[in-house]
Amino acid sequence: MTDQEIINALQTLLKPINRQLEDIQIQIDTLRLEVKTAERSIRRDLRDLQENQETLIAVLEAKGILPKIVE
Repeated sequence: MTDQEIINALQTLLKPINRQLEDIQIQIDTLRLEVKTAERSIRRDLRDLQENQETLIAVLEAKGILPKIVE
């Protein structure tokens, strides 16, 4: 078996492995995007909750249900 034949045989054996690695890389990239999207959504939800909490506190203080907090 010549060197070129050995190289060709190895390349043939490595093709499926390379395809699997490419698929794994695509899955990793997809997962990163999903995590980034989820983080952004969570941050937005937390900001909305904070704003709602501040509004609720202001309303309860205005109605005298909650004592005013002095900072």
